[in-house]
Amino acid sequence: METEKIFVKTFGCQMNFYDTEKIYAYVQDRYLPASVPEEADVILLNTCSIREKAEQKVYSLLGRMVPLKERKPGLVIGVGGCVAQQEGETILQRCPMVDIVFGTHNIDEIPDIIQERLRTGRRICRIREDVQRVPGDQAPLSAGPLGPTALVTIIKGCDNWCSYCIVPLVRGREVSRPAARILAEASGLVSKGVREITLLGQNVNSYRDPDTGKGFVDLLSRVNDIEGLERLRFVTSHPKDFSVDLAEAMAGLSKVCEHIHLPVQAGSDRVLAAMKRGYTVSQYLQKVDLLRKRIPEVELSTDLIVGFPGEGREDFEKTLDLLREVRYQNAFSFRYSPRPGTRAALMEDPIGPLLRKSWLPELQQVQNRITSEKHTMMEGKEVEVLVEGSDRKDTGLLEGRTRTNYIVHFPGEKTLAGKTAKVLILRSRTIHLEGKVIT
Repeated sequence: METEKIFVKTFGCQMNFYDTEKIYAYVQDRYLPASVPEEADVILLNTCSIREKAEQKVYSLLGRMVPLKERKPGLVIGVGGCVAQQEGETILQRCPMVDIVFGTHNIDEIPDIIQERLRTGRRICRIREDVQRVPGDQAPLSAGPLGPTALVTIIKGCDNWCSYCIVPLVRGREVSRPAARILAEASGLVSKGVREITLLGQNVNSYRDPDTGKGFVDLLSRVNDIEGLERLRFVTSHPKDFSVDLAEAMAGLSKVCEHIHLPVQAGSDRVLAAMKRGYTVSQYLQKVDLLRKRIPEVELSTDLIVGFPGEGREDFEKTLDLLREVRYQNAFSFRYSPRPGTRAALMEDPIGPLLRKSWLPELQQVQNRITSEKHTMMEGKEVEVLVEGSDRKDTGLLEGRTRTNYIVHFPGEKTLAGKTAKVLILRSRTIHLEGKVIT
């Protein structure tokens, strides 16, 4: 009998990509990964609902799957992740092509859910409410080959309740994973060839080992000590919880990369207070200054929301000023999107989104100029690059990252994948650098 195949389409953040890896690990005894949906016997959408546009993409893709389902009636189509946790049975009512729906806490049940659908023919919705464990925590490592980089979740959920954010509603309250399991997973990945690990959480700073009570800095130090690991990153770090101890750890631990994602969201104290972020612009800038004093070469990226309810032009100008002052390597910026169940969705907005329509491209233009200037400054420098493989557009070049998170493309043999190389930067491009291998 021919081995069946499964295809998982991932939407959204790195946390979802980690969950997708766990889904593949859970089903590896029965299904092989499919490279395209057309060759799959099971298609799962691992969804994101942090913004309305991401949610709309899910329903749009489901609509395009109707002809595929008609050609292959036995095909199982499932929706999981945050949209599933949020919408539940509504997805089955709205989308007749969907066979199964599973929430963010049900990843370990996926093999059983698929088999129940095939055995009974019933459409299934399985949504657990918040549970005190990390989904996928007991999942095995993938049986297949791994790339040089990998993700490891250390904490799930969030207790911050920012007024615009749906994460606590769809991911639940904060639950830290035992350090022993994190270290075992990280060590297992390194033994299979992984050279760089990113520790994941909605707020890694809140991590607390349930067995010992020790915090994130201790965990970072222990992962740093894993033999064979070359690089260590983490995301996301909430500014209100970023500490001197963490800055010292970043400076002192040899494998921790000189890059941090520190989401500011807005440059106006008034807007930050309405967002319930828990810090002022001045406090945020103090932490940026702390980082740059301890780690002069550090690069920062951030998240920004444009057009929050009640945000005026003066508030927006302060965000532009913040961009120019901090000079981020990258900024991931979005128009505000009201999410059901959040406090911000109920806020009055006398200005209205139409009057702010031009703000996002204006902000992105400022950031693109800063990014371009930083890229130009890299020309002529020699950098250490961890080679991840062929570049994403498959142009025949290799792709890798510096410790400071610059993407570099360069010619070279594919056997370099998984190794570090010294690269001379020759020229800058919009989102990457180009160079040549020296050693």
